[in-house]
Amino acid sequence: MPPVFVIFGAAVWLDGQPSNAMRRRVEGALTTATGQPNALFLATGGVGKHPPSEARIMRNMLLEKGIAEPDILLDEASTDTLSSVRNCTRILHALPELGDVVICSDVYHIPRCRWLFHLYGIPSRAGQVESGRRANTALRWMYYYTREALAIPWDTALVLLSQLLSRKVSYN
Repeated sequence: MPPVFVIFGAAVWLDGQPSNAMRRRVEGALTTATGQPNALFLATGGVGKHPPSEARIMRNMLLEKGIAEPDILLDEASTDTLSSVRNCTRILHALPELGDVVICSDVYHIPRCRWLFHLYGIPSRAGQVESGRRANTALRWMYYYTREALAIPWDTALVLLSQLLSRKVSYN
C-alpha cells in the first residue's frame, strides 16, 4: 500500500512563485518520502490572494523534482485547513489502497491537520518539514500558534456538528 504525503498549501506570491512556507512543505514531503517506493503526493490548496492554485504550484514543484504526474493528486478547491482535510478525505477514500498518511505542513499546523484527519477516521503521522521559525519574527510565530489554538476547537465543533447533522438526516 503506497504512503500518501498530504502537502498543505501556503501562499502563492504575486508573480505566481511559491512562498518559502510552500517550498519548505514540498521539500519536507520529498525528504520524508525518500526511499518509499510508489509514494503518492496529495497537494491541497485553492487559489488564494494570487493565482494559480496552491495545489497547482506544488504539483509543478513536484514535477520539477522528478515525481511522475500519475503519483500527484490535486485538491484545488480547498480554501482553508478544514476544507482541505474534508476534500483530501474524499480523495483518500477513493484510492484503491491506502498506506500511511503523512502530513506535510509547518510544525504549528500539523497538530490541527492530524486531529482533523483523526476526526474523519484517517490516522496520520507528521512529515519531516524544516521549521520556518528562523524566517519569521517571534510575534509572527506567536500569531501562528495562537491562530491554531483557536482554530482547533472551532474546527472540531464544525466537524462534530456536521457529523451529528448527517446522522440525524440519515435517521429520518
